[in-house]
Amino acid sequence: MAAEDIVSVREAAEALDLDERAVRLLAASGELEGIKRAGSWWLDRRSVERRVRQAPAPGRPLSPAMSWTILLLASGDAQGFPRLAAHQPSRARQWLATHSLVSDAARLRARGAREAFEVHPSELPRIAARDDLIRTGISAAETVGVHGGRRELEHYAPECLRDEIIAEHGLEPGDGPLLMRWVPDDLWRMVGIGIAPRAAVLVDLLEHDDPRVRREAADALRRM
Repeated sequence: MAAEDIVSVREAAEALDLDERAVRLLAASGELEGIKRAGSWWLDRRSVERRVRQAPAPGRPLSPAMSWTILLLASGDAQGFPRLAAHQPSRARQWLATHSLVSDAARLRARGAREAFEVHPSELPRIAARDDLIRTGISAAETVGVHGGRRELEHYAPECLRDEIIAEHGLEPGDGPLLMRWVPDDLWRMVGIGIAPRAAVLVDLLEHDDPRVRREAADALRRM
């Protein structure tokens, strides 16, 4: 890692609002990427910044069903609603009237469990061509007016396919170019076909490592 890409344990602790021992434990467990030299940890800046963005939001997290109801309503698409409690859409409208999809995006995290993978480059076109996945985030960025990345893939998939997809494509947990978001099986039909609802794509882009991508996504969400 280049010097500008690393931070000390002290700097990471300040950014994460943790004590230095907790940061060292995160590094030792692999939850924060870094290298150990002469007994001291030096951490990957992107890994620290990503963990800051993914910190739990204040307030009670929303359920997967409510998260998807909100994202569909914000996208102007209520056709994906499965059998929901009668009050669910009205509660979602009330939430949208009193919250921001930008500042409160972390409360929607239950929409799909986020998991990044290392993958052989030859597998990326095969994954992109699957018809049982739904593009989102950076893979659908250009559809929402955000400059996309060509060497990254980001998809939603039902939880029931997780083991099959990992085995078929030889995926390894890591910080590679593939990001999967596993949706509870009973909500899979809410997500859509081909490309995720616009609000979901933009909320996913708020978690991207590129600050320009995050800024463009936030601007687009504020205009919705």
